Amino acid sequence: MGAVDSEKGVCTFKMPERFNAETPHKTVAMLKELPAGNWERIVLDMSDTVFMDSAGIGVLVFLYKELTARDKALVLRNPQRKIYDILAEIGVDKLFDVELSSGVKKGGVRLTDLDNQLQIEEDVVNDVCIISLAGVMNYPNGSGLFKNRMFLTLAHTNKILLDCKGLAFFDSLSVGSVLRLSRLLQDNGGSMKICCANNVVRDVFASLGIDSIIHLYATREAALADWR
Repeated sequence: MGAVDSEKGVCTFKMPERFNAETPHKTVAMLKELPAGNWERIVLDMSDTVFMDSAGIGVLVFLYKELTARDKALVLRNPQRKIYDILAEIGVDKLFDVELSSGVKKGGVRLTDLDNQLQIEEDVVNDVCIISLAGVMNYPNGSGLFKNRMFLTLAHTNKILLDCKGLAFFDSLSVGSVLRLSRLLQDNGGSMKICCANNVVRDVFASLGIDSIIHLYATREAALADWR
């Protein structure tokens, strides 16, 4: 992180050239460095940032969550086009304001506003994060909740197993969220696997060709064994 600039209720942080897996460790220090005062917004100046991986995206969601709990706002300033396009593609840009040369793109979506039809639980086995899904994965609410939870997870792991045992339904419009997550993991040297999907969910994956991109396993044990 760069130097902190604080004035008129705004704390501005200059972000590094590479916003990657090293960044999560620095966010805790950044939050501790916040000066006392009546500041209302944290601005991340990304004008010099040329690279951001899945861990960086996870950090943005983490910061949003932490600052929202303090009734503070998170703002991104001048992200380069390729980085902004990634954020827009996966919907993370809707969480906070983004200051662009063309103007301010307003955010304001809250994680708590999302639908609760999808339940998500997280467990860790060795270096694999197991995400258990239950209920309904629908678009846009279920897939929105899924994306935001996953990007928090991406801040600390690059191996994810989606356990779909409790998932009753997975609509075709939500598949894009899973594919984007898989691509981000691969870009960061990681991978995704899926296990325990029922026939309805497996048929959706098969009809869209997802089973040819992400390995599907009948059991959790089989998927973990393949990683080992």
